[in-house]
This record gives sequence, structure tokens and C-alpha cells, in this order.
Amino acid sequence: MRTSSLLTTLLTLTLMACAGERAPDASQTAESTSAATRTSPDPRMNILSNEYAEAFTITLAPGQVLPPHNGGARAIYALSDYTIRFTQQGQTTEQSWTVGQAHFHGAGEHSMENTGATEARFLVVARTAQALAPNANTTTPHGAGSGPMTQLVDNEDVTVAEVRLPAGAELPRHRGLARVVYSLNDYTISYASNDAAAESKSFTTGQAHWHDADEHTIVNTGSTEARFLIVQFKR
Repeated sequence: MRTSSLLTTLLTLTLMACAGERAPDASQTAESTSAATRTSPDPRMNILSNEYAEAFTITLAPGQVLPPHNGGARAIYALSDYTIRFTQQGQTTEQSWTVGQAHFHGAGEHSMENTGATEARFLVVARTAQALAPNANTTTPHGAGSGPMTQLVDNEDVTVAEVRLPAGAELPRHRGLARVVYSLNDYTISYASNDAAAESKSFTTGQAHWHDADEHTIVNTGSTEARFLIVQFKR
């Protein structure tokens, strides 16, 4: 009798404890799953990093969110057509971009959400806190805004220009600031810098590389147009 009574008491206490535990609300579970989906997979792909700058691409699926994070002063270049909601310093804007457009953001914490129906893909070229070596010249690149070079952004921080150099064409000797160059297609060029002899270089779509300030000449020695983006830092 005592054993039976003890078992009955234990069973009663167990049932009471279970009844007191609240099962996860279905809406809470769905919300958690939705949040995880909206922030994954990792949208960032790093392509260049040194003491002065970093370059990476961001790819956001429709509805995907990039949570609040800090970013340095940066140039943005659209690699697809997209619409995003962007929040920085308490201000939120929604804007659409098309392939080939560029803009600039100052340093600060920010977040974004792809509010469009298509994938948002863009290039980010950001400065680090490391001071640049003094730039001897802060003018725009050779031929910016005309010929093979189109200027997209020019402010106190950066100059962003897109180059379309036909096969066999040349960019004559000119001054370039400290810069990141991003390849928009596959191409081969001959590059002569300062007093160094010309050197053949081949690049593929999506590559990025760094140049210190120098004077240089570029010749497209390949059989296709050379398309690349130049992000020059003024400070």
C-alpha cells in the first residue's frame, strides 16, 4: 500500500510539473525560423584585404537582412539591379539601383534588407583606419568622364571610375592614387609603372587588386575589351 501510494504521489507531481511548462508558441517558433532564414546564408564574400582597404561582395536574396554592423567609409558598386531598405544613424531610406551605378557611404553602423523581388548583389570597397602614404596628386584620373573612362563618384574621400578599354587601346601615362581595381570581365593588359618595365597581366571577372600611388601606362594587349572599376582613395 505504501509503495502504491508513493508511486501515485510521484505521478501526480510529474503531471503537475508538465502542466506548468508552457509549450513554445507556434508564432514564436515561426518567427525564429524566419529570422534565421532572413539572415542566412552568409551574404559576404571577401576578395581583398590589406592594411589600407578591404573589398568584398554582398549577395542578398529577396527578403534577406544584413543585421546592424560597423563599416568604414566605403564605395558601393551595383553588380545587379536591386532595391534595398538601408538604415544608418537612425535614418532609413529605400532605394533602387541598377547595374553599373555607384555611390558612397560614410563610416558608421548600418543595416539593410533586400525589399525587392530580385537578388541584390553589389561590391563594397572600404577604407580601414590605417593612414595612407601621402598622395602627391588628388586630381581625377586621366580622361575621367570621357573616352574609355567614366567617372561615377568624386568626393573628398574617393574617386570611382569605370574603364572600358578596347582591344589594342592605351591609357597614356597618368597619375593614379592609392587604389583598388576590380575586374568586370576577363582581360589581359600591359602595365608599366613609374620607371619599371611593362609587364603583362591577366585578370578574371571578380578579381580585385591593390596599387599604391604611382604614374602608369595601360595597354589592352588582349583580344577583348578590358572592363574594370577603379576606386581611388584621397585620404
